[in-house]
Amino acid sequence: MPTTTQTHDRPAYQSPWLAITIFLVWLTYYASLLFPGLGGMLNAGDSAKFQTLGHTSILVHGPGYPFVLLIGTIVRVLDLPFEPWRVMTIALASLPGALAVTMAFLIVGRLTRSVFFGAAAAFLLGSAGLMAVQSTEAEVYPLALAFILSVVFALILFVETKQTYYFILACAIYALSFGNHLMMVMLAPVGLLVMATHHRILLRPRVLLAVLGLLAAGASQYLYLAWVTHAPTTAYSEYLPLPPTTSELIDYIAGTYFGDLYGSGLKSLQTASVLFGTLSQAHPMLSIPIIALGLLAFGIGWRRRNADWAGIALLLGTALAFLPFMIWYGAYDIQAFHLPVLGPLLVGAVAAIGWWLKGWPRLQPWLGVLLLAMGVLRMAEMALYLGAREPDYADLVDKLGIVMAQSPVDNPVVSMSYELRMATLYHELLGEVPQPATYRVTWRTEEAIPELGPVGGVVIPTDGEQMLRWIEHRNPHLSCVTLPINQPEPVTWPAYGFVCTRLGTSQELPME
Repeated sequence: MPTTTQTHDRPAYQSPWLAITIFLVWLTYYASLLFPGLGGMLNAGDSAKFQTLGHTSILVHGPGYPFVLLIGTIVRVLDLPFEPWRVMTIALASLPGALAVTMAFLIVGRLTRSVFFGAAAAFLLGSAGLMAVQSTEAEVYPLALAFILSVVFALILFVETKQTYYFILACAIYALSFGNHLMMVMLAPVGLLVMATHHRILLRPRVLLAVLGLLAAGASQYLYLAWVTHAPTTAYSEYLPLPPTTSELIDYIAGTYFGDLYGSGLKSLQTASVLFGTLSQAHPMLSIPIIALGLLAFGIGWRRRNADWAGIALLLGTALAFLPFMIWYGAYDIQAFHLPVLGPLLVGAVAAIGWWLKGWPRLQPWLGVLLLAMGVLRMAEMALYLGAREPDYADLVDKLGIVMAQSPVDNPVVSMSYELRMATLYHELLGEVPQPATYRVTWRTEEAIPELGPVGGVVIPTDGEQMLRWIEHRNPHLSCVTLPINQPEPVTWPAYGFVCTRLGTSQELPME
Protein backbone atom coordinates (compact mmCIF):
# COMPACT_ATOMS: atom_id res chain seq x y z
CA MET A 1 0.00 0.00 0.00
CA PRO A 2 1.53 3.34 -0.97
CA THR A 3 2.26 5.72 1.84
CA THR A 4 2.38 9.47 1.77
CA THR A 5 4.93 11.51 3.64
CA GLN A 6 4.40 15.03 4.75
CA THR A 7 7.39 17.33 4.98
CA HIS A 8 7.45 20.11 7.47
CA ASP A 9 9.57 22.96 6.22
CA ARG A 10 11.35 25.06 8.78
CA PRO A 11 9.81 28.57 8.94
CA ALA A 12 11.89 31.29 7.30
CA TYR A 13 12.63 33.04 10.59
CA GLN A 14 14.37 29.83 11.76
CA SER A 15 16.22 29.18 8.51
CA PRO A 16 19.91 28.54 9.21
CA TRP A 17 20.74 29.59 5.66
CA LEU A 18 19.08 32.95 6.10
CA ALA A 19 20.86 33.41 9.42
CA ILE A 20 24.20 32.57 7.78
CA THR A 21 23.42 35.00 4.96
CA ILE A 22 22.70 37.80 7.43
CA PHE A 23 25.94 37.01 9.27
CA LEU A 24 27.98 37.13 6.06
CA VAL A 25 26.31 40.34 4.87
CA TRP A 26 27.16 42.15 8.09
CA LEU A 27 30.63 40.67 8.38
CA THR A 28 31.39 41.88 4.85
CA TYR A 29 29.85 45.26 5.65
CA TYR A 30 31.87 45.80 8.81
CA ALA A 31 35.12 44.35 7.46
CA SER A 32 34.99 46.53 4.35
CA LEU A 33 34.37 49.69 6.38
CA LEU A 34 37.04 49.35 9.07
CA PHE A 35 38.57 52.47 10.56
CA PRO A 36 41.47 53.01 8.15
CA GLY A 37 44.45 52.21 10.33
CA LEU A 38 45.41 52.33 13.97
CA GLY A 39 43.05 53.69 16.60
CA GLY A 40 39.46 54.73 16.12
CA MET A 41 36.91 57.45 16.74
CA LEU A 42 35.68 56.38 20.16
CA ASN A 43 38.86 55.38 21.99
CA ALA A 44 41.92 55.66 19.79
CA GLY A 45 44.41 54.66 22.47
CA ASP A 46 42.64 51.49 23.57
CA SER A 47 41.92 50.47 19.98
CA ALA A 48 45.57 50.82 18.97
CA LYS A 49 46.59 48.83 22.03
CA PHE A 50 44.22 45.97 21.17
CA GLN A 51 45.46 46.04 17.57
CA THR A 52 49.03 45.54 18.83
CA LEU A 53 47.94 42.08 19.96
CA GLY A 54 47.75 41.19 16.28
CA HIS A 55 51.55 40.92 16.09
CA THR A 56 52.96 40.93 19.66
CA SER A 57 51.89 39.53 23.02
CA ILE A 58 51.30 42.41 25.44
CA LEU A 59 49.15 43.12 28.48
CA VAL A 60 46.35 45.62 28.10
CA HIS A 61 44.60 47.53 30.89
CA GLY A 62 42.60 45.82 33.63
CA PRO A 63 40.62 43.66 34.08
CA GLY A 64 43.05 41.98 31.71
CA TYR A 65 40.71 40.51 29.06
CA PRO A 66 42.13 36.95 28.87
CA PHE A 67 39.66 35.99 26.13
CA VAL A 68 40.87 38.94 24.06
CA LEU A 69 44.48 37.94 24.70
CA LEU A 70 43.57 34.48 23.38
CA ILE A 71 42.08 36.04 20.24
CA GLY A 72 45.38 37.88 19.77
CA THR A 73 47.28 34.62 20.17
CA ILE A 74 45.13 32.96 17.50
CA VAL A 75 45.63 35.91 15.13
CA ARG A 76 49.40 35.70 15.59
CA VAL A 77 49.43 31.94 15.01
CA LEU A 78 47.37 32.30 11.81
CA ASP A 79 49.83 34.94 10.54
CA LEU A 80 47.52 35.95 7.69
CA PRO A 81 49.01 38.03 4.84
CA PHE A 82 47.26 41.25 5.92
CA GLU A 83 48.15 44.10 8.24
CA PRO A 84 47.99 42.90 11.86
CA TRP A 85 45.82 45.86 12.88
CA ARG A 86 43.26 44.90 10.23
CA VAL A 87 43.09 41.22 11.16
CA MET A 88 42.85 42.00 14.88
CA THR A 89 40.05 44.51 14.35
CA ILE A 90 38.03 42.05 12.28
CA ALA A 91 38.57 39.26 14.81
CA LEU A 92 37.80 41.39 17.86
CA ALA A 93 35.01 43.63 16.52
CA SER A 94 33.63 42.77 13.07
CA LEU A 95 33.13 39.04 13.61
CA PRO A 96 31.40 39.46 17.00
CA GLY A 97 29.40 42.40 15.65
CA ALA A 98 28.06 40.27 12.79
CA LEU A 99 27.31 37.48 15.25
CA ALA A 100 25.36 39.86 17.51
CA VAL A 101 23.30 41.02 14.53
CA THR A 102 22.56 37.41 13.62
CA MET A 103 21.46 36.70 17.19
CA ALA A 104 19.06 39.65 16.94
CA PHE A 105 17.53 38.09 13.83
CA LEU A 106 17.12 34.67 15.48
CA ILE A 107 15.70 36.10 18.71
CA VAL A 108 13.16 38.49 17.22
CA GLY A 109 12.14 36.10 14.44
CA ARG A 110 11.35 33.45 17.03
CA LEU A 111 9.49 35.79 19.40
CA THR A 112 7.36 37.41 16.67
CA ARG A 113 7.11 34.42 14.30
CA SER A 114 7.98 36.90 11.56
CA VAL A 115 10.97 36.79 9.24
CA PHE A 116 10.41 40.47 8.44
CA PHE A 117 10.60 41.57 12.06
CA GLY A 118 13.62 39.31 12.60
CA ALA A 119 15.41 40.91 9.65
CA ALA A 120 14.27 44.38 10.78
CA ALA A 121 15.78 43.82 14.23
CA ALA A 122 19.04 42.65 12.65
CA PHE A 123 19.34 45.61 10.30
CA LEU A 124 18.27 48.18 12.88
CA LEU A 125 20.81 46.86 15.38
CA GLY A 126 23.58 46.46 12.80
CA SER A 127 23.13 49.97 11.43
CA ALA A 128 22.70 51.70 14.81
CA GLY A 129 25.29 54.47 15.08
CA LEU A 130 27.26 53.13 18.04
CA MET A 131 27.02 49.53 16.86
CA ALA A 132 28.34 50.31 13.39
CA VAL A 133 31.24 52.35 14.74
CA GLN A 134 32.14 49.80 17.41
CA SER A 135 32.07 46.88 14.97
CA THR A 136 34.61 48.63 12.75
CA GLU A 137 37.07 49.63 15.50
CA ALA A 138 39.12 47.38 17.78
CA GLU A 139 37.20 47.27 21.05
CA VAL A 140 35.70 44.62 23.33
CA TYR A 141 32.06 45.72 23.36
CA PRO A 142 30.75 44.09 20.14
CA LEU A 143 32.11 40.86 21.60
CA ALA A 144 30.31 41.63 24.87
CA LEU A 145 27.05 42.20 22.97
CA ALA A 146 27.49 38.95 21.03
CA PHE A 147 27.87 37.11 24.34
CA ILE A 148 24.87 38.92 25.86
CA LEU A 149 22.46 38.19 23.00
CA SER A 150 23.68 34.59 22.73
CA VAL A 151 23.02 34.03 26.44
CA VAL A 152 19.56 35.62 26.15
CA PHE A 153 18.71 33.50 23.10
CA ALA A 154 19.61 30.32 24.98
CA LEU A 155 17.51 31.47 27.95
CA ILE A 156 14.57 32.20 25.63
CA LEU A 157 14.83 28.68 24.21
CA PHE A 158 14.83 27.30 27.74
CA VAL A 159 11.80 29.32 28.82
CA GLU A 160 9.95 28.17 25.70
CA THR A 161 10.89 24.48 25.75
CA LYS A 162 11.78 23.88 29.43
CA GLN A 163 14.74 21.80 28.23
CA THR A 164 17.53 22.11 30.81
CA TYR A 165 20.35 21.81 28.26
CA TYR A 166 19.41 25.25 26.90
CA PHE A 167 19.88 26.74 30.37
CA ILE A 168 23.21 24.95 30.72
CA LEU A 169 24.20 26.27 27.28
CA ALA A 170 23.35 29.79 28.45
CA CYS A 171 25.55 29.28 31.51
CA ALA A 172 28.41 27.99 29.33
CA ILE A 173 28.29 31.07 27.09
CA TYR A 174 27.98 33.30 30.14
CA ALA A 175 30.99 31.67 31.79
CA LEU A 176 33.06 32.15 28.64
CA SER A 177 32.11 35.84 28.57
CA PHE A 178 33.93 36.42 31.89
CA GLY A 179 37.17 36.45 29.97
CA ASN A 180 36.03 39.34 27.80
CA HIS A 181 34.82 41.87 30.37
CA LEU A 182 33.94 41.62 34.05
CA MET A 183 30.95 43.93 33.48
CA MET A 184 29.21 40.71 32.42
CA VAL A 185 28.53 40.13 36.11
CA MET A 186 25.65 42.58 35.62
CA LEU A 187 23.85 39.88 33.62
CA ALA A 188 23.77 37.51 36.62
CA PRO A 189 20.40 38.77 38.00
CA VAL A 190 18.70 37.78 34.73
CA GLY A 191 19.95 34.22 35.04
CA LEU A 192 19.06 34.07 38.74
CA LEU A 193 15.54 35.28 37.95
CA VAL A 194 15.14 32.48 35.41
CA MET A 195 16.37 30.00 38.00
CA ALA A 196 13.94 31.35 40.60
CA THR A 197 10.93 31.13 38.28
CA HIS A 198 11.89 27.61 37.12
CA HIS A 199 13.27 26.29 40.40
CA ARG A 200 11.52 22.94 40.11
CA ILE A 201 13.43 22.22 36.92
CA LEU A 202 16.75 23.88 37.64
CA LEU A 203 17.34 23.44 41.37
CA ARG A 204 18.51 19.88 40.95
CA PRO A 205 21.94 18.60 41.98
CA ARG A 206 22.96 17.57 38.46
CA VAL A 207 22.00 20.95 36.97
CA LEU A 208 23.55 22.94 39.80
CA LEU A 209 26.82 21.00 39.59
CA ALA A 210 26.97 21.58 35.83
CA VAL A 211 26.35 25.30 36.28
CA LEU A 212 28.96 25.64 39.03
CA GLY A 213 31.48 23.68 36.98
CA LEU A 214 30.95 25.91 33.96
CA LEU A 215 31.28 29.09 36.03
CA ALA A 216 34.51 27.77 37.53
CA ALA A 217 35.80 26.97 34.04
CA GLY A 218 34.93 30.48 32.90
CA ALA A 219 36.74 32.04 35.84
CA SER A 220 39.77 29.86 35.09
CA GLN A 221 40.45 32.01 32.02
CA TYR A 222 42.24 34.33 34.41
CA LEU A 223 44.79 31.57 34.97
CA TYR A 224 45.68 32.09 31.32
CA LEU A 225 46.07 35.78 32.07
CA ALA A 226 48.42 34.90 34.95
CA TRP A 227 50.42 32.70 32.57
CA VAL A 228 50.71 35.55 30.06
CA THR A 229 52.06 37.85 32.79
CA HIS A 230 54.90 35.39 33.41
CA ALA A 231 55.57 34.43 29.78
CA PRO A 232 58.93 35.74 28.49
CA THR A 233 57.30 36.57 25.15
CA THR A 234 55.03 39.22 26.75
CA ALA A 235 56.71 42.38 25.53
CA TYR A 236 54.82 45.19 27.24
CA SER A 237 52.60 45.96 30.21
CA GLU A 238 50.93 49.30 30.75
CA TYR A 239 49.96 49.08 34.41
CA LEU A 240 51.22 45.76 35.77
CA PRO A 241 54.89 44.98 36.55
CA LEU A 242 56.16 41.81 34.90
CA PRO A 243 56.13 39.31 36.45
CA PRO A 244 53.61 40.48 39.07
CA THR A 245 53.01 39.36 42.63
CA THR A 246 49.67 37.76 43.44
CA SER A 247 48.36 40.95 45.08
CA GLU A 248 49.48 43.04 42.11
CA LEU A 249 47.65 40.69 39.74
CA ILE A 250 44.48 40.83 41.84
CA ASP A 251 44.56 44.65 41.88
CA TYR A 252 45.11 44.63 38.13
CA ILE A 253 42.09 42.38 37.50
CA ALA A 254 39.97 44.48 39.86
CA GLY A 255 41.08 47.66 38.06
CA THR A 256 41.82 49.48 41.30
CA TYR A 257 43.71 52.20 39.42
CA PHE A 258 40.32 53.18 37.96
CA GLY A 259 38.91 53.46 41.47
CA ASP A 260 38.22 57.19 41.20
CA LEU A 261 35.59 56.35 38.53
CA TYR A 262 33.73 53.90 40.76
CA GLY A 263 30.49 55.53 41.81
CA SER A 264 31.40 58.93 40.41
CA GLY A 265 28.66 58.72 37.77
CA LEU A 266 26.08 59.22 40.52
CA LYS A 267 27.34 62.71 41.31
CA SER A 268 25.52 64.29 38.38
CA LEU A 269 23.13 63.52 35.54
CA GLN A 270 25.93 63.63 32.98
CA THR A 271 26.26 59.87 32.51
CA ALA A 272 22.50 59.48 32.09
CA SER A 273 22.43 62.37 29.63
CA VAL A 274 25.24 60.89 27.51
CA LEU A 275 23.54 57.48 27.55
CA PHE A 276 20.27 59.04 26.35
CA GLY A 277 22.25 60.73 23.58
CA THR A 278 23.62 57.37 22.51
CA LEU A 279 20.12 55.89 22.34
CA SER A 280 18.68 58.82 20.43
CA GLN A 281 21.53 58.95 17.91
CA ALA A 282 21.43 55.24 17.17
CA HIS A 283 18.81 56.12 14.55
CA PRO A 284 18.14 59.88 14.66
CA MET A 285 14.43 60.64 15.09
CA LEU A 286 13.67 56.91 14.94
CA SER A 287 15.33 54.89 17.70
CA ILE A 288 13.67 56.68 20.64
CA PRO A 289 10.14 56.32 19.14
CA ILE A 290 10.82 52.65 18.42
CA ILE A 291 12.02 52.07 21.97
CA ALA A 292 9.05 53.98 23.41
CA LEU A 293 6.53 52.05 21.28
CA GLY A 294 8.20 48.78 22.19
CA LEU A 295 8.04 49.50 25.90
CA LEU A 296 4.39 50.52 25.53
CA ALA A 297 3.53 47.33 23.62
CA PHE A 298 5.32 45.27 26.25
CA GLY A 299 3.47 47.00 29.08
CA ILE A 300 -0.01 46.76 27.66
CA GLY A 301 0.66 43.15 26.61
CA TRP A 302 0.86 42.09 30.27
CA ARG A 303 -2.64 40.60 30.28
CA ARG A 304 -2.05 38.34 27.28
CA ARG A 305 1.51 37.44 28.17
CA ASN A 306 2.91 34.09 27.03
CA ALA A 307 6.33 32.49 26.52
CA ASP A 308 7.16 35.00 23.77
CA TRP A 309 6.27 37.90 26.07
CA ALA A 310 8.56 36.34 28.68
CA GLY A 311 11.35 36.27 26.09
CA ILE A 312 10.85 39.96 25.43
CA ALA A 313 10.97 40.52 29.19
CA LEU A 314 14.38 38.79 29.23
CA LEU A 315 15.66 41.16 26.55
CA LEU A 316 14.40 44.31 28.24
CA GLY A 317 15.49 42.99 31.62
CA THR A 318 18.98 42.50 30.24
CA ALA A 319 19.16 46.16 29.18
CA LEU A 320 17.87 47.13 32.62
CA ALA A 321 20.46 44.90 34.31
CA PHE A 322 23.35 46.75 32.63
CA LEU A 323 21.85 50.20 33.20
CA PRO A 324 23.11 50.61 36.82
CA PHE A 325 26.71 50.04 35.69
CA MET A 326 26.35 52.67 32.96
CA ILE A 327 25.00 55.22 35.45
CA TRP A 328 27.32 54.30 38.33
CA TYR A 329 30.63 54.22 36.45
CA GLY A 330 31.80 57.76 35.80
CA ALA A 331 33.48 57.36 32.40
CA TYR A 332 31.37 60.01 30.72
CA ASP A 333 33.47 60.07 27.57
CA ILE A 334 33.45 56.33 26.83
CA GLN A 335 30.30 55.78 24.79
CA ALA A 336 31.45 52.27 23.99
CA PHE A 337 30.17 51.19 27.42
CA HIS A 338 26.61 51.84 26.25
CA LEU A 339 26.37 48.99 23.73
CA PRO A 340 25.16 46.40 26.33
CA VAL A 341 22.20 48.69 27.03
CA LEU A 342 21.50 49.89 23.49
CA GLY A 343 21.58 46.42 21.90
CA PRO A 344 19.09 44.51 24.10
CA LEU A 345 16.85 47.58 24.46
CA LEU A 346 16.55 48.18 20.71
CA VAL A 347 16.16 44.48 19.88
CA GLY A 348 13.64 44.02 22.70
CA ALA A 349 11.59 47.01 21.54
CA VAL A 350 11.39 45.71 17.96
CA ALA A 351 10.42 42.28 19.29
CA ALA A 352 7.69 43.79 21.48
CA ILE A 353 6.17 45.69 18.56
CA GLY A 354 6.21 42.61 16.34
CA TRP A 355 4.78 40.42 19.11
CA TRP A 356 1.93 42.84 19.76
CA LEU A 357 1.10 42.96 16.06
CA LYS A 358 0.67 39.19 15.84
CA GLY A 359 -3.00 39.94 16.57
CA TRP A 360 -3.10 41.86 13.26
CA PRO A 361 -1.62 39.34 10.81
CA ARG A 362 -2.19 41.59 7.78
CA LEU A 363 -0.51 44.60 9.37
CA GLN A 364 2.46 42.84 10.99
CA PRO A 365 4.45 41.96 7.85
CA TRP A 366 3.96 45.42 6.34
CA LEU A 367 5.29 47.17 9.44
CA GLY A 368 8.12 44.65 9.58
CA VAL A 369 9.05 45.50 5.99
CA LEU A 370 8.87 49.22 6.81
CA LEU A 371 11.25 48.83 9.77
CA LEU A 372 13.53 46.67 7.64
CA ALA A 373 13.61 49.36 4.95
CA MET A 374 14.54 51.95 7.58
CA GLY A 375 17.37 49.70 8.72
CA VAL A 376 18.62 49.29 5.17
CA LEU A 377 18.56 53.06 4.59
CA ARG A 378 20.45 53.64 7.83
CA MET A 379 22.91 50.98 6.74
CA ALA A 380 23.63 52.92 3.55
CA GLU A 381 23.88 56.20 5.47
CA MET A 382 26.34 54.71 7.97
CA ALA A 383 28.40 53.25 5.11
CA LEU A 384 28.98 56.77 3.80
CA TYR A 385 29.82 57.99 7.30
CA LEU A 386 32.20 55.14 8.11
CA GLY A 387 33.86 55.30 4.73
CA ALA A 388 34.65 59.00 5.15
CA ARG A 389 36.81 58.47 8.26
CA GLU A 390 40.44 59.49 7.87
CA PRO A 391 43.40 57.63 9.42
CA ASP A 392 44.92 59.26 12.49
CA TYR A 393 48.42 57.78 12.41
CA ALA A 394 49.15 56.96 8.77
CA ASP A 395 52.41 58.96 8.72
CA LEU A 396 53.39 58.45 12.35
CA VAL A 397 56.65 56.60 11.72
CA ASP A 398 57.91 59.22 9.25
CA LYS A 399 57.05 62.14 11.53
CA LEU A 400 58.63 60.44 14.51
CA GLY A 401 61.78 60.08 12.46
CA ILE A 402 61.85 63.83 11.80
CA VAL A 403 61.25 64.68 15.46
CA MET A 404 63.65 62.16 16.94
CA ALA A 405 66.43 63.23 14.58
CA GLN A 406 66.39 66.55 16.48
CA SER A 407 66.50 65.00 19.95
CA PRO A 408 68.98 66.87 22.19
CA VAL A 409 70.45 63.60 23.53
CA ASP A 410 71.28 60.22 22.08
CA ASN A 411 68.96 58.14 24.29
CA PRO A 412 65.96 60.38 24.89
CA VAL A 413 62.96 59.97 27.16
CA VAL A 414 59.91 60.61 24.98
CA SER A 415 56.72 61.83 26.66
CA MET A 416 53.56 61.20 24.64
CA SER A 417 49.80 61.50 25.01
CA TYR A 418 48.04 58.19 25.65
CA GLU A 419 46.59 57.86 22.15
CA LEU A 420 49.89 58.68 20.47
CA ARG A 421 51.83 56.40 22.80
CA MET A 422 49.62 53.41 22.01
CA ALA A 423 49.94 54.02 18.27
CA THR A 424 53.70 54.33 18.71
CA LEU A 425 53.75 51.08 20.69
CA TYR A 426 52.23 49.24 17.72
CA HIS A 427 55.17 50.35 15.53
CA GLU A 428 57.74 50.15 18.31
CA LEU A 429 57.18 46.43 18.82
CA LEU A 430 57.60 45.94 15.06
CA GLY A 431 60.96 47.74 15.24
CA GLU A 432 59.78 50.62 13.07
CA VAL A 433 60.36 53.66 15.32
CA PRO A 434 63.64 55.47 16.07
CA GLN A 435 65.84 53.81 18.68
CA PRO A 436 67.35 53.92 21.22
CA ALA A 437 64.67 55.82 23.10
CA THR A 438 62.43 55.37 26.15
CA TYR A 439 58.84 56.01 25.08
CA ARG A 440 56.39 56.78 27.88
CA VAL A 441 52.78 57.87 28.22
CA THR A 442 52.63 61.34 29.81
CA TRP A 443 51.81 60.35 33.38
CA ARG A 444 54.59 57.75 33.42
CA THR A 445 57.35 59.88 31.96
CA GLU A 446 58.56 61.17 35.33
CA GLU A 447 59.16 57.60 36.49
CA ALA A 448 61.98 57.29 33.97
CA ILE A 449 63.71 60.48 35.11
CA PRO A 450 65.11 59.60 38.58
CA GLU A 451 66.59 56.38 37.26
CA LEU A 452 68.58 58.25 34.65
CA GLY A 453 69.61 61.36 36.57
CA PRO A 454 70.58 64.09 34.07
CA VAL A 455 68.29 63.45 31.16
CA GLY A 456 67.00 64.84 27.93
CA GLY A 457 64.24 63.99 25.59
CA VAL A 458 61.20 65.01 23.60
CA VAL A 459 57.63 65.96 24.51
CA ILE A 460 55.11 65.18 21.75
CA PRO A 461 52.58 66.66 21.41
CA THR A 462 53.54 69.77 23.35
CA ASP A 463 51.94 70.42 26.71
CA GLY A 464 52.92 74.02 27.42
CA GLU A 465 56.11 72.90 29.23
CA GLN A 466 54.03 71.27 31.96
CA MET A 467 56.19 68.14 31.72
CA LEU A 468 59.28 70.11 32.68
CA ARG A 469 57.55 71.58 35.73
CA TRP A 470 56.53 68.08 36.84
CA ILE A 471 60.10 66.84 36.45
CA GLU A 472 61.51 69.74 38.48
CA HIS A 473 58.86 69.32 41.17
CA ARG A 474 59.65 65.64 41.65
CA ASN A 475 63.40 66.15 41.22
CA PRO A 476 64.41 69.44 42.91
CA HIS A 477 68.05 68.74 42.06
CA LEU A 478 67.27 69.10 38.32
CA SER A 479 66.83 72.21 36.21
CA CYS A 480 65.14 71.82 32.81
CA VAL A 481 65.22 73.91 29.64
CA THR A 482 63.38 73.49 26.34
CA LEU A 483 64.74 73.32 22.82
CA PRO A 484 62.73 73.90 19.64
CA ILE A 485 61.98 71.08 17.19
CA ASN A 486 61.19 72.04 13.61
CA GLN A 487 58.70 70.08 11.50
CA PRO A 488 57.42 70.62 7.98
CA GLU A 489 53.89 71.94 7.57
CA PRO A 490 51.29 70.83 8.36
CA VAL A 491 52.42 70.00 11.90
CA THR A 492 50.25 67.16 13.17
CA TRP A 493 51.93 66.69 16.53
CA PRO A 494 53.87 69.74 17.76
CA ALA A 495 56.94 68.79 19.79
CA TYR A 496 59.79 70.29 21.77
CA GLY A 497 63.04 68.91 23.10
CA PHE A 498 64.22 69.28 26.69
CA VAL A 499 67.37 68.80 28.74
CA CYS A 500 67.44 68.51 32.54
CA THR A 501 70.79 68.93 34.32
CA ARG A 502 71.81 68.85 37.95
CA LEU A 503 71.88 72.18 39.68
CA GLY A 504 75.39 73.52 40.02
CA THR A 505 76.61 71.76 36.89
CA SER A 506 76.85 73.00 33.35
CA GLN A 507 76.14 71.13 30.18
CA GLU A 508 76.65 72.24 26.62
CA LEU A 509 73.29 72.24 24.89
CA PRO A 510 72.86 71.38 21.20
CA MET A 511 72.81 74.33 18.85
CA GLU A 512 69.53 75.06 17.04
